[in-house]
Amino acid sequence: MNKRVWIGIGVLLLLIGGWLGYRHWRPSGRTVGSLVPPGALLVLASNRLQDTVSAQTLRKEISLRQIPIFNEARQRLDRFLYATADTATVLKFITGKNVRYSLHALSKNTLDLIFYIPIDPGDQSFLNRLTNPDPREYRVLNHTFAGEKILDLVSRGNEPVGSFILTENVLVGSVSGILIENVAKRMHQPLKLAQPDPGSQVDADHLAGLSVRPKILQSLFVNSASLIRLFLPEELTLRFRPSSSRSHLIGYAAGKIGNRRDVAALFADQTPRRITHAELIPQTTATLYHIAISDASRFGRSMSGLLGSASSDFLRDRFSQIEPATGAFYSTLDNDILLCRMDSPSNTPRQVLVLTARDPKQLTNAYQQIAYRAGARTAGTPKTFLGHKILQLNVSELPASLFSSLFSGFPQSWITQHNSALVIANNEETLQDYLQQVQRGAVWSTDERQTDLLNNTLRPANFTAFARLNRTPTTLSATWPMAWQNLLDHQDPTDGSPALSNLENMAYQASYGNERILSTIILGRTTRRASQAVRNKVLLLKKTEFNAPLIAAPVVTGSLSNGSAQFYAQNDAGQFVLVTPEGDKIVQDTTDGPIRSNALPVDFLDNGRLQYLFMTDRTLYIADPAQVRPGQERPGQVRPGRAKRNSKTVSLQAIRLPKGLDPTFLIRPRGMQRRNLVALAAHQDGHIYALDRQSRTFVRLMAAPRKGPLLLPFQVIPTPSGMDILAVQPDGTVNYWYENGRQHPHYPARIERRTEDEPDTKMAGPALLPPGRPGIQTITEEGQLVTLNNNGLIAKRTQLFRPVRSGSFRLFPDEEQTNWLLLLTTDTEVAILDQQGQRQFEVRALQSGRNNVRYHRLGAGVELISVKSGGFTTLYDLNGRIVGDHPIPSDFPVALQFDERTNELYILSGAQRAVQLFSIRLR
Repeated sequence: MNKRVWIGIGVLLLLIGGWLGYRHWRPSGRTVGSLVPPGALLVLASNRLQDTVSAQTLRKEISLRQIPIFNEARQRLDRFLYATADTATVLKFITGKNVRYSLHALSKNTLDLIFYIPIDPGDQSFLNRLTNPDPREYRVLNHTFAGEKILDLVSRGNEPVGSFILTENVLVGSVSGILIENVAKRMHQPLKLAQPDPGSQVDADHLAGLSVRPKILQSLFVNSASLIRLFLPEELTLRFRPSSSRSHLIGYAAGKIGNRRDVAALFADQTPRRITHAELIPQTTATLYHIAISDASRFGRSMSGLLGSASSDFLRDRFSQIEPATGAFYSTLDNDILLCRMDSPSNTPRQVLVLTARDPKQLTNAYQQIAYRAGARTAGTPKTFLGHKILQLNVSELPASLFSSLFSGFPQSWITQHNSALVIANNEETLQDYLQQVQRGAVWSTDERQTDLLNNTLRPANFTAFARLNRTPTTLSATWPMAWQNLLDHQDPTDGSPALSNLENMAYQASYGNERILSTIILGRTTRRASQAVRNKVLLLKKTEFNAPLIAAPVVTGSLSNGSAQFYAQNDAGQFVLVTPEGDKIVQDTTDGPIRSNALPVDFLDNGRLQYLFMTDRTLYIADPAQVRPGQERPGQVRPGRAKRNSKTVSLQAIRLPKGLDPTFLIRPRGMQRRNLVALAAHQDGHIYALDRQSRTFVRLMAAPRKGPLLLPFQVIPTPSGMDILAVQPDGTVNYWYENGRQHPHYPARIERRTEDEPDTKMAGPALLPPGRPGIQTITEEGQLVTLNNNGLIAKRTQLFRPVRSGSFRLFPDEEQTNWLLLLTTDTEVAILDQQGQRQFEVRALQSGRNNVRYHRLGAGVELISVKSGGFTTLYDLNGRIVGDHPIPSDFPVALQFDERTNELYILSGAQRAVQLFSIRLR
């Protein structure tokens, strides 16, 4: 009996050995998955990627071919297929085939693809053309590697098209010969009994399958890659289908929890939820992180355990300090924990943490108690902004101490309550900007497309990471590894647009069960693509005519994109006219001259609304919009037939300017501790004056030791302890003041000529301390670019070359002073230079004496130069390309706004006797 058993076992082993030997020596019988070389970054499969899609469909819906990596795979295969065969032959060969693609690293900065196409008996016509191409165009070479015959398709000019291997049931090809040689080696390696076939699950309900290493996704969310890793499963094999609105593709995966037990425990018994407080997410949000909880107390206990055992010494030590006060804090949380990272034109972090609460007052008090335990000093007097009390808590990384390192980047906490939420920002300016967006309704809940994304596309989940790829000044893709940038940084041949412009939204969502992590990847866009018929066209949307000529540029209040903006205009009779969104022209009051300055929005009256400050030659005016109820209008305020409708009125209050005050520039004192000072202006003697809203007078805040005007704009720099001001005078004196009026050590500094042969130093433009960069930058009229260090000494001088004839150089900051270029101007020419003095572009043949040049950073990465010459304004991008198909009629500098939801640029212009609103649809 035992002998028979041993004989049976021996026969079985012999059969297994024979089968393995057969599989080893007969590679043609291998599955496609067994041919994929090891180390693939991702493997994708689709039988629809090569399908043709109409241009109209591509504008309305997201297609598989518009996702960048899928698009790259499609293009690589198309170049190979169409090299030797006509369209009909190629379509007959490829239609319906489940093509596999694998992505591999060739070097540190180079990635390339291999494609695997199943072969049927009816494909011989295409294969004949591939192996025997037209000799007048292509030829096929061959060589042997690892015992396999590799065919190389080259053009008559010996330019490689691709290499390929033909087996009995699959065509394997790649642009890279090295990768094909790796496949050849793979074909002669022994197979495992359970050989995986990644990325192959494609059926009638799904467009594609994708197996990807989680670390690839980590690198795409660069700001929090280390922590995002905690939320990802160990493996991701996704199957994609379209969303219900056809605006996104949704990939689903179910993976084992593996070593993610700690994170799964954090969400134990926490029901996955959608994001419910869309009214708290500003439209300028570039990345969003959301944690959904249903049992706050249990979540708090789990988070306490996670922080108590954190690998970071800082988090562990900090949590031991604050732990006694955290129970009350966690227990009052409601469903949503939101971290919004907003667009930042200056590239400095702008973060807002929004905590919804059952009792917001209790949550605010608990947060303050935690801050005091962490070492915060006693809080000062709260500031008031738009009806919200704002409090500064001077302790670092408090949100990270409560929610782990995902919420890092808060050197201080600026907090306020808004309805049922505690709002925490990493600086005062960010919090004020957040509150302005929320007040005017520039939030996701008012955007129909974002609402559809939230309610239908994003799924209920425990954790959501969301990124708007092309909605940041430095797009997320610019921070990706160089190999990925090189792979994807090309133009789509169908419309010439960058490949990544097709993809706007990227999200990863995770829900945690007892044994598995349910993952969702969402890719697509909420912005509908413009057709070529309207893109870059200047369209007149609205024209409001006046009976008398205008004497100043119109002042815009509100958003031009949603039709809610009203604006103020002045005619030559000195009348101050309110123009409503409906086109009503309502004479409000008179002014003593044309507006000379910018309009500065400030909560001057402390009534929860923004007032607008502007100056004429002799007076500062405060324009206060107020809602008027029916029946309370002044006589003549409402046009006939409009008496029953609500209208608006604007009250003007006047404050006389001190003698010698420059009426052309107003700026907000950002970061200043004295909350009664709300605006700053320059004096012709070199002093800085501040507007005191309590006494309604201008008070001198800083005094320059040398008399002489300041070159505008001077720079306001918020600091952890208050505010600094940087200003330069024409003779080269650089003033660098603290908030209290004292100068920094070694300042004021003088920029003097180096030799007797050089002309006397003369400055034509401002000085600037770029955010996040060392060294004060300025430039002389003669083009000497100067960098000053902290002790007032010149660290670097660079003499620039003049790209146009004689003229003067100046530093050219954008209107919000978040970045700068260089400007060289003559009476009829303008040259825009980069920060190193390299020419960007030139504009010639301008009208002498009637020119105005401005630099606009409008958010979402849109940066424009407006050049007004005579009665027209032309817009340029930073490469010198004209934006719009014709100039904008304008007697004054235009006002620009950009709506990132629709890619629409809005231009408000005053020309002759009319105010006109134009729009341009950008790419």
